[in-house]
Amino acid sequence: MAGAAGLASASQDRQKDPFSTLKNLTGGVHKMTEEVYTARQEKARRLMIERKVDLLYVGPGSSMEYFGAIRWGMSERMFAMLIPARGDIAYVCPKFEEGRGRERIQFGSDIRTWEEDRDPALVVKEFLKDRKIPTGTVAVDPEVREFVVDSLRKACAGTSFVNGDSITQGCRMIKTKKELGCMALAGEITQKAFEAAFRTLREGMSAAELSRNIAAAHTRLGAGGYAAVSFGPNAAFPHGSSMEHSLKPGDVVLADGGCRVEGFQSDVTRTVVFGKPSDKIRQVWEIVKRAQDAALAAARPGVPCEAVDAAARKVIVDAGYGPDYKYFTHRLGHGIGLDGHEYPYLVRGNKLPLQPGMTFSDEPGIYIVGEFGVRTEDVIYIAEDGAHFFRNTAPSLETY
Repeated sequence: MAGAAGLASASQDRQKDPFSTLKNLTGGVHKMTEEVYTARQEKARRLMIERKVDLLYVGPGSSMEYFGAIRWGMSERMFAMLIPARGDIAYVCPKFEEGRGRERIQFGSDIRTWEEDRDPALVVKEFLKDRKIPTGTVAVDPEVREFVVDSLRKACAGTSFVNGDSITQGCRMIKTKKELGCMALAGEITQKAFEAAFRTLREGMSAAELSRNIAAAHTRLGAGGYAAVSFGPNAAFPHGSSMEHSLKPGDVVLADGGCRVEGFQSDVTRTVVFGKPSDKIRQVWEIVKRAQDAALAAARPGVPCEAVDAAARKVIVDAGYGPDYKYFTHRLGHGIGLDGHEYPYLVRGNKLPLQPGMTFSDEPGIYIVGEFGVRTEDVIYIAEDGAHFFRNTAPSLETY
C-alpha cells in the first residue's frame, strides 16, 4: 500500500532512479542441457510409437525450440526438423542458409538442402523414401502453416499426414521440475517489475509510459519483459482500448504482462488504483479475488479443465455479475510454457482431466463498460496434492 505518502515517495524516486534497488535475478539460471532436449525427443518418439506415427514434422516456432533448441524465423521458405520414431533426426534447409543452419543445429547431422527453384516438399519425399517410410504416417506440428502441409500432401502421395498435437502437446503440456523452476522465476521477476513500476504512477501519465517503465524494470531484473496497460474506463476492455486516457485520481490501473526465463514464460495481471478507490471498485476486486481462489481450490488431478472455469464463474455470477459471460467475458485461463498461450485451456467444454505438471493462468475478471475493469492473474501448476500458485498473489487491492 502506498497512499499519499507513496505518491510523494514515487515522485522523489523519479528524480533519481526509480529502479535503483532492482537486481538481476537470472544470474544463477542454468541453461537447458543436451540431456533435457534428448529426453524431450525420446518422449516424442514414445508417443509416436504408441500412436503408430513414423515421423514428426516440426517447423520454426516454439516446438522447434522445445525439441531442438533452435530459434529460426518463420518465412515462406521451408526450414524443418524431422524427428523419426526410429533413427536419426534430419533437417530440411534452404541451400543458401546451410551455413547458418549448421551453426544452429545441435542434434543430428543429416541436413537436406534445396535450391530456390526447387519444391522443398520433394526433399521431404526423398527423406521418407530413404528412411523406408514413403507410405507411413507423418504427424505435423500444429504450428506449421496450411500452405506447407498442402505442399507436403501434394508431393508425398501415399503418405498420411495427421495433426501432431497429441505428440507435441503430449510432451509440452507436462512441465518438468526444471521448467517449473524457470516459470516460477519468470513470475517473480514480473511481479517485482510491476511493483516497482507502479511506484512511478503520476497524474497525467499515459498508459504507454507505464508500459515502458514496466519493460525497463524487467530489464533491470534480468529478463526482457512487457506489459499491456489500461487506465480507468479503458480497463473495461480485457485487452485494452485504442482510446487515449491519461491517468487521474481514482482510476483503475490494469497491467498484464510477462517475461521469459530460458524460454519459459510468465503471465501476470494486476489491478491497482491510483489514489482512493471507490467502494464499487473495492467490492468488484474482492469478488474477482474470491473467484481466483475458488478456481485454485477446484484444480486438482483428475478434475476436467472446464470444472475450474465453472468454479470461478459461479463466484462471479452469484455475486450479481452475470449471467454467464456478461461481465466475466472470457475463459478462466490458458496453458502456458514456451508460448504465452498454449493448450490446454480452462474453458467450458474442455473435459481433459488435469494432470500433475500442467500449468495454467488463473485470471478471472469483471468488466463494466464505461466504468472500469478488474482482473487478477497468476500462473498455477498442478501437483499431486492439488494446484498451487508459483508465488503469493495480491492479498488486497493496492493503491498508489
